[in-house]
Amino acid sequence: MWERILNKKIYFISLALALFVTGFSLPAFAFPEYTSRQKALKLAGVLDHGYFKSIKISSVFVKNRGKDDYYLQAILDDGSSRKWLINRIREWAQTDELILSKNRALVFPTPESTDFGVLDKNKFYRIILNSTAFVKTFGKHDILDGKSLVLGIRRFRILQAEDSKYMKTDKFGDRYRYVLELENGSREFFTYSDAFLFLQRTALLEKAPENVSVLRKTFKVRELKKIPLQIEDELREIRRFGIEVVFDGPILMSPEDPETGRYKAQFFLQIIFPNSEKIREIPGFNNHEYLRYVEIDTDVEHQKRVILSAMVNPNALDLPPYIEVTDRNSVVVNFFSSTDQSLIQPPDLLASHSAGELPRSVFTPDQLETEFETHYMEAVGLIRTAQNEMNMSVKIETYFKALDTLKKAALTAEFDIQIAQALNQRDILLLTMPKLIIRNVQMTILALQLDDLNIKPDPVLTVKLLKQLNHAENYASTQDQRQKIASLQSILR
Repeated sequence: MWERILNKKIYFISLALALFVTGFSLPAFAFPEYTSRQKALKLAGVLDHGYFKSIKISSVFVKNRGKDDYYLQAILDDGSSRKWLINRIREWAQTDELILSKNRALVFPTPESTDFGVLDKNKFYRIILNSTAFVKTFGKHDILDGKSLVLGIRRFRILQAEDSKYMKTDKFGDRYRYVLELENGSREFFTYSDAFLFLQRTALLEKAPENVSVLRKTFKVRELKKIPLQIEDELREIRRFGIEVVFDGPILMSPEDPETGRYKAQFFLQIIFPNSEKIREIPGFNNHEYLRYVEIDTDVEHQKRVILSAMVNPNALDLPPYIEVTDRNSVVVNFFSSTDQSLIQPPDLLASHSAGELPRSVFTPDQLETEFETHYMEAVGLIRTAQNEMNMSVKIETYFKALDTLKKAALTAEFDIQIAQALNQRDILLLTMPKLIIRNVQMTILALQLDDLNIKPDPVLTVKLLKQLNHAENYASTQDQRQKIASLQSILR
């Protein structure tokens, strides 16, 4: 009966009925030149003993031009005195002309407000390097505004010259500094301001709560199916038909309800599937009951997202759509109508069919070894030992120890250059290891087969090899490597 649809759990999909628009542009804004007395005093304390264009800041004073308009006056080590307006301070912080002491960064998270924060980069590095999951919250002007997904973290990197967004800025002028590579294949480029906000809203999880599902792979669309028109409620003359989207595995449930509704002035229907992808051509259909041009396409503006779209006459559908998850690895979008329309002649639709170079030395000038230097040099020694090791299994285990030691080095780094060096060395190892692991597992299996065709596999060795293959799977760089890994996993299991 009709009442049953009000009580079911549904998959986390944001449903939007929206006009087909071509784009959205934000209005330009002017950042304030002055701030309040309280904020100016706090900002002066933060800037003290920092650096402006490589010159140390001796002292910073607060001045005002009226009752509520305050700015700063800075005295530098070269004896010069400068008037600093708040908008200029923000610009200098964005371009690294103004640098805080103790490896911190000044951020203005709100584009039109003089509210500011201080990102302790060393603290941030320790948190993100120990995190296993990232809470991605969709922002304003996104159809999934306010919704969140918990995604598995693959690795964190500081942007380098070869990265696509190196030295580029977001729409507010903040430079992209970091990239977070996620296990579902997507990447999050972010700024100092973003990093500050991640810490503020606890977006980086060292361990996800037991009741939270961490998404590590995307749901891949396999097929679109029609659900024919049928009577849903005979007494109230409610009819139902639908579209079934079939995926490659079970769909996770969510305790939230979808955003649904009737909007009489809108004619293009879109249903968003986050953490999903279309890896091959999925045939759609031109007509299905009151729908036209039903298609599922990749969202070109967002990573790992597909859109089920259709043209619809809103007057034909008297009730909001309802989305449910089946036990067939699929999601069904149900449409309801109590209007008797001719299905032979489709309605006349009012929408058209569319289809910086790093220094070479990472060590401090002091004679005493820092904790970073101790760990980094230990990692270098382990890598050299592994390179000279003839036993492939021992070589791989030594490389794993080197990765752990490089993580310790990164966690104890005090400067960006140090953590960048540790992470770069880590990435070189991660790129090398899948090939070594594949070769080691192949040789081990072959050796066992040559020794005795009837030998029973050692469970301890099997677990060890599968663990290595899981690591290789996460960092495989080619499709050939991924296919070999899948084949070897199948043999071992």
